[in-house]
Amino acid sequence: MLIYWFIPMILLLGIVTSYEDIKIGKIRNKWIILALAYSIAANIALFSLKYYDADYLTKFLINSLLSLAVGFLIWHLNLWSAADAKLFFAFTALMPIYKPYSYFFFISFLSNAFIPISIVFFMYMLFKTTTKKKLFYFKKTFNAKTIFDIIFFIFGFLWIITSMFDLIGLRSNILLSLFVVFLMYYFIERILKIKTFYISLPISLLRLIFDSSVYSLEFIWEFLMLLALFLIVRVFLLLMASGHFAKAVRFSELKEGMVPAEAIFKSRGKYLKRPTAFSLIGPAKGKSFGKPLFRDSARGLGKKEINILKSLQEQLPFKDLMIQSTISFAPFIFFGAILTIISHGSFADILFSYL
Repeated sequence: MLIYWFIPMILLLGIVTSYEDIKIGKIRNKWIILALAYSIAANIALFSLKYYDADYLTKFLINSLLSLAVGFLIWHLNLWSAADAKLFFAFTALMPIYKPYSYFFFISFLSNAFIPISIVFFMYMLFKTTTKKKLFYFKKTFNAKTIFDIIFFIFGFLWIITSMFDLIGLRSNILLSLFVVFLMYYFIERILKIKTFYISLPISLLRLIFDSSVYSLEFIWEFLMLLALFLIVRVFLLLMASGHFAKAVRFSELKEGMVPAEAIFKSRGKYLKRPTAFSLIGPAKGKSFGKPLFRDSARGLGKKEINILKSLQEQLPFKDLMIQSTISFAPFIFFGAILTIISHGSFADILFSYL
């Protein structure tokens, strides 16, 4: 089997980068370069020995390059760091693709990496937060306008997602659909900065006309499950986590690279700060309540931003800033790679086959 050629490097890369990410908070480029060099050498040898043909090699290369592009898209959405994106690419380059996934096999690997961290976050927030806080955020999320917008988005874009999966020959499941729906939702709102309702409403109307599958009990059950999961993930992984994985740091103790969990605004001549939405590597951009002191602090404070804060200490009504605790994502990417090897694709397929 092809995987035996790559298992030693997968284990080495996973163990070393997981340890260093937890210990020193870094994924060093030398391990990425070593993994990619090994992948190139191994694939040249396998192709020369006729373990596979040019068609497989083409699919493998395209799959790897697409994983790099999507990895950096996720970084741009502030869901993980650039180093995590490179590590994901390196693991993809070390992983043989299994039929029928071909060009898009990396999507299953990606979903496998996010399954364990989602479960860990959910359990942590479920048991480590007070009932009062849970009720507050549930009320905040489960309001009529939010649910109305999300219903139309999931209904419309689920049609596009399932059609896309069918086109590329990728087996769909509710967890994979949830993951892709979430990425699309935040891409449209945060990158394109378009209200999702204006896009999802016409798509939903077209689906009601042209997609007869929506008039079945099976679809209704799947749709309600996806809607419930989307709202729960939104509550536990985004809203409730905001501020929970953060600590107050005085301006005099701020260091470059620290990621603020609060945004500072100037409104009517006064400075104020508000929590920003949580993401896996720090806060994502949130709603503006005035003129922001920094244009983009989601990538971490720089020397310029720290100097501005220190120079304004006398004018600011607060003397500290909430700093986000970031997540070591390397162990989860490694675990996702192991799940992908075991399941030959999406681990959710195996999980749901027993339910």
